[in-house]
Amino acid sequence: MTDIMQGLLKEFKLHKSQKRRRAIEKKLDYYTGTSTFQYIVDRFSGDAFNEVPPYETNFTRKFVNKISRIYTLGAKRTIGSKTQTKLYESLIPTKDVRMKHSERMTRLLGTIANRVFWKEDRFEYRPVYSFECYFDEDPFTPSAIIYPLLHNVYDVSDTVENQWAYWDKSTYKIIDTDGNPVKEEPNPYGVLPFVFTHREDQIDEFLVQGASDIVSCNEQVNIAMTEMQLGLRFNMFGQPWVNGINADQTMARAGSNEILDMGEEGSYNVTSPAGDVTGAIDNIRFQIELVALNNHLWVQWSEQGGEVPSGISLMIKDIERKEDYFDDIALWRLYEQDLYKVEKAIADYNGISLPEDFGVDFIEVEYPKTVQDQILRDNFDLEHNLITEAKIMARENKDLTIEQAQKVIDENKKVNDIEPEPQIAPEQDLSQNGTIYENNSQNNI
Repeated sequence: MTDIMQGLLKEFKLHKSQKRRRAIEKKLDYYTGTSTFQYIVDRFSGDAFNEVPPYETNFTRKFVNKISRIYTLGAKRTIGSKTQTKLYESLIPTKDVRMKHSERMTRLLGTIANRVFWKEDRFEYRPVYSFECYFDEDPFTPSAIIYPLLHNVYDVSDTVENQWAYWDKSTYKIIDTDGNPVKEEPNPYGVLPFVFTHREDQIDEFLVQGASDIVSCNEQVNIAMTEMQLGLRFNMFGQPWVNGINADQTMARAGSNEILDMGEEGSYNVTSPAGDVTGAIDNIRFQIELVALNNHLWVQWSEQGGEVPSGISLMIKDIERKEDYFDDIALWRLYEQDLYKVEKAIADYNGISLPEDFGVDFIEVEYPKTVQDQILRDNFDLEHNLITEAKIMARENKDLTIEQAQKVIDENKKVNDIEPEPQIAPEQDLSQNGTIYENNSQNNI
């Protein structure tokens, strides 16, 4: 066991592992928008940022969040009976929130480890980004994991050396930098309390590539925008130059009401900038649009204007992304099942019995519909008993529960079912003085 831990720790310290951790840190920095200037400062001379600040735009987060939509509206999970499902829901109050974050980090980093643990009589979930795994026969199923423990960076009194956590099916340990156990206790669950999620199904390696294309594009855009701002800073109004004066002479700037005497051989000139700002902006847009296209997204720039796209046009634009969405659903349904197996083992240890059967239904995001489209859809659903009038009313009025909506509908029906009072024949109109007039179009002036 000690040999395995020391081997994993050694692997963790190897160059390849360190390189991967630096790549993870970079992706996280761009996602959070934290200190991204550090990745472009070396590309400029030392005094460049005395003139303009480095450009730090962040579309990595926006892109990653847009392509991560499995948990946008959450998921409905069922186990055994309704009573058992209700009990299970009380044990996972934060699961949808945690899984939404997990999906985004999986998209960003490629592969992450999701730890499941028991806290205050309910399940909790925490992602682990940097880790090393040990494998037995199956190269896609880890049998052990090691990862660094977090320290309180704000506590200056915390001088504890870096430590790592080690888990396998039978043991939990905290080890020091040399691989020696600091704390050791049995794993009470009998399973590895982690579920590994991947951006896509693995082909020949356990780890999967993350959103490197988005992060790389974000970095290139920041460099290009910084370059452009520097160019504008120095060249927007042209660069004056003169001849006819000595190198050690200085010349004060003159206003339009003053005349410069440059001597018989002197001259004064202004060099206009040759840079193509419009071309530079078009190139930046092209890079963003290309990486968006590669991720089945589309970008609409604000000045393009036009009408808001309809639901149908959005569906057409989104057709490839829709196919990816169904592929992702199949993948994350497997991850949900793996999570439930771990949850069941942890629940058993804490005296709670959960049934074997588990089902999950991901709530799909709908495209916006026109009023006519919505009416046709509601009529179809009502005709085929796929929805109720109360659910339609509650959907349109978020302040109403389904029960309240049904009460309103019943009251409205009582009013609408009352026989209306007899009306005067439409071809005649009785005036106040009792005279009868013909009600025809010629008299309605």
